[in-house]
Amino acid sequence: MLKLKLATLLVITAALAVGCSSAAAAPTQGGTVNATVTDMKISVDRTNIPAGEVTFVVKNTGAVVHELVVLQTAAAQDKIAMDMDEAGKMDETGNVGETGDVNVGESKTFTITLPAGHYVLMCNEIGHYAAGMHMTFTVD
Repeated sequence: MLKLKLATLLVITAALAVGCSSAAAAPTQGGTVNATVTDMKISVDRTNIPAGEVTFVVKNTGAVVHELVVLQTAAAQDKIAMDMDEAGKMDETGNVGETGDVNVGESKTFTITLPAGHYVLMCNEIGHYAAGMHMTFTVD
């Protein structure tokens, strides 16, 4: 009988320990990045953020369609390779999320989970990267 009580106590203790550790491990990092895309410039309210779920709120205040693409890459922000299939665009290898087209005066929001690393934010509409629409973004 003592063995049964001891075994039951151990099972309950183990269950409580697992339950408590799971709740404590829930990720709370990440955050929101407010971005403005305008004619040949990207502006953000922060250039680094903790790893986790990141929401990008992107507003186009320019006179033409733009987009915001998030690339995880080791390349410098001004060294992204050209797309060999689409003239005027850059290779999107490492793309972890994007708005798609954002029309003039409109906003789009998207949320992605980002691990720590080096990223490049860019507009990949034809010719926009070459005109300077790119920047470094860091996830800690």
